[in-house]
Amino acid sequence: MTSTPPHPDSTEETGPKPSAITAPERLFSLVLALVATDSGLTKADILQNVQGYRQRYVPAGSNESLERQFERDKDDLRELGIPLETIEPPDDPGSNHFLRYRIPKGLYDLPADVTFTPSEVSLLKLAGTVWREGSLSGESRRALMKLNSLGIEPSEPVLGYAPLLRTRDASFEPLSKALDRAQVVVFLYLKPGETTPARRVVAPRALVQHEGRWHLYATDEAVHAPRTFLLSRIVGAVAVVSTAAAVANATPGPVIDCATDSARALAELEALWAGNIARIAVVPGSDAAVRLGARQAAQHPVPPGQQSAGVERLLHFTDLNILADELAGFGPEVVVESPLALRSAVENRLLAVRDAHAGPRPAGSSGSTPRRRTPSLRARSGAASQPRVAGDQLTLLLSLVPYLIDQGRVSVTEVAKHFDLSAERVRGLVSLIALSGIPGETRQYLHGDLFDILWDEFESNDRIVLTHQVAIDDSPRFSAREAAALIAGLQYLSALPDNADTDAIASLMAKLTRSASAPPTQVAVAQRDAGTTRDIVQTALSTQMQVEFDYLNARGGQEHRLVDPLRLESVDNDWYLRGWCHLREAVRTFRLDRMSEPRVTDVPRSTHPTDLVLPDTLFQASTTDVDVRLELPTTALPLLADYRPERAEPVGSGERTRTTLRVAHSHALKRLVTGLAGIVTVLEPAESRQAVADWAAAGFAQYAADRQRPTEQE
Repeated sequence: MTSTPPHPDSTEETGPKPSAITAPERLFSLVLALVATDSGLTKADILQNVQGYRQRYVPAGSNESLERQFERDKDDLRELGIPLETIEPPDDPGSNHFLRYRIPKGLYDLPADVTFTPSEVSLLKLAGTVWREGSLSGESRRALMKLNSLGIEPSEPVLGYAPLLRTRDASFEPLSKALDRAQVVVFLYLKPGETTPARRVVAPRALVQHEGRWHLYATDEAVHAPRTFLLSRIVGAVAVVSTAAAVANATPGPVIDCATDSARALAELEALWAGNIARIAVVPGSDAAVRLGARQAAQHPVPPGQQSAGVERLLHFTDLNILADELAGFGPEVVVESPLALRSAVENRLLAVRDAHAGPRPAGSSGSTPRRRTPSLRARSGAASQPRVAGDQLTLLLSLVPYLIDQGRVSVTEVAKHFDLSAERVRGLVSLIALSGIPGETRQYLHGDLFDILWDEFESNDRIVLTHQVAIDDSPRFSAREAAALIAGLQYLSALPDNADTDAIASLMAKLTRSASAPPTQVAVAQRDAGTTRDIVQTALSTQMQVEFDYLNARGGQEHRLVDPLRLESVDNDWYLRGWCHLREAVRTFRLDRMSEPRVTDVPRSTHPTDLVLPDTLFQASTTDVDVRLELPTTALPLLADYRPERAEPVGSGERTRTTLRVAHSHALKRLVTGLAGIVTVLEPAESRQAVADWAAAGFAQYAADRQRPTEQE
């Protein structure tokens, strides 16, 4: 019979020297010890006896660094949503020296009356994958680990669909943490239509995405009233205002019900959207005509075949300045008819861009055309995967234990498949669990204080049989941020016809709320129906038939495409089809709002090589891309985050910055610069600078020609 491997804390002189205790191991041992105690453990108890601390504890010596480590570990546990409770000594209240710590099992375990069906698990997994990048990706990843601990196999997911919510605004992470901690923050805010940011001090209440943009709903401390801020207009760092100062300087203001803040924020934005309507004229067949026509059709659905083919478009909007930025980007393809304020705003933007690019280049620009570059290996393959952090490892250990208990006997391969891990990693985790436990009454981590498995089965047959468990036996609760990530993901998915049962979605959100260790963070998403084109493409995917459509490409060319659909993707409010294009004989990406007359054919999609892999990014760099040098206020750099600017250099005192963007063609550049009028100026190459000037001038000329014509009845 194979003997149990020695515990890492073993004092036997024979055998190899035990390896150092890693951070996940130390945190795992700490959680076990704090769950196992009813009365709580003092800091001294923990430092002297718990695995990962005891090895470094110096009796009758200085343990300041170890105490600081414990303080950091407490913060880490709370960040992960683990309910760490403190108990003051009844005979010495307020004394930190005899403060006791514990994790109440009733607050740690997932409530027994909360269960999930296979279809609900499938939907939650899809909701978790919504956050593939950005600030909540870690939370959603850990939420899915905990979901896996239940051992429920999901039903079939939505075929060929990959959703994505982005939180690329640098302010999202600090604001979401301030929201969790009820902190007051300060930041510089560049109000739409202005060029100089203003200082704002606010108490965050909710983060919501509306019309594809993230907004902060907060109490403005200057006026003591709720205000909504667009995150992309927050420039510079978000700093926390000390709680003491915030309380001392505060005066009574309106009471805000935090439980409904996200719903209130979305309702206010939705009311603005519904009440504002712009009437615009578009050039037939242009990018503006097709894309804004698709938006109008989604906002005002009409029976197939009755859509307007004219030049007029009616669009709802939330913020006049944001819509003005967008419409200015369309240049001469759009003329605003009403409201007059919007017309004037677009006209002023085009004039500002024309004048900024009409004169000579600013001093200091080289005047040479930036060279075209071959995409780097990093650009072709995508960003490197993030290293696994201690929090992920700890969550995985805490999720794996209840799963192994429920399974009774399970193979390493089965565990690896269920948790999407390598078999080697599963073996390492199981070995770590089997050698973990609690100090016990003797404070020595004896055999009865440890987890145990059938080692013969594990080492000879690659099977895991847990024979003794310690402290934890149920799945852990979701943290407030984990529950919020899944709830927001469900809101985003609710626009899909497959998820049209709003009662079922609401029931699942309620389960997540009850399953959280604290009220879920106020993060919410409003998602609109993508229209009939999305339904047609989804039908082609589910039936595995070819789809055909007329397509207006980014350069303004109209082509007929026949495509084997491979995947439908959504990025915030934009929808894309990834498929094999028979015209180009390669994988291509198509925006759904640039498609016209889509239809599912009666031809099955072609068979493609098994090694056909869709790239991680929607659009790939090309050797024909051009480097464009830009100048803008340093505080406005976050506005270019989606374009990944490179080689930033300060100008003069540093208030302005010059940076480089890679663009595939001038059409994309024209749209970008005119949409950021008065902020971004093209320096070089000369042909790109001229293209922007001509685009803006052509757009402005349309307004100058009929400036005296009444456009709206007052």
